[in-house]
Amino acid sequence: MEEIKQFFKEIGREDIDENSKSLVTNGLIDSLDIMKLVTQIEDFYEQELDMNFIMPENFEDFKTIETMIKKAFNL
Repeated sequence: MEEIKQFFKEIGREDIDENSKSLVTNGLIDSLDIMKLVTQIEDFYEQELDMNFIMPENFEDFKTIETMIKKAFNL
């Protein structure tokens, strides 16, 4: 979860933390934020995130992001 918190910090969204929910649904983040997060994730793990994982429901909260990362990179 600390990595995810750092990803949000790197894109200038320190206002979002592990308690934030429904990030996309409630308009707290938009498609530009998602693409910035994808870049942070890819840079951190040093591999590309498959496009099949880049969908709004995978960015609703820290838990869904963590689950997506684990599935995408077989962690």
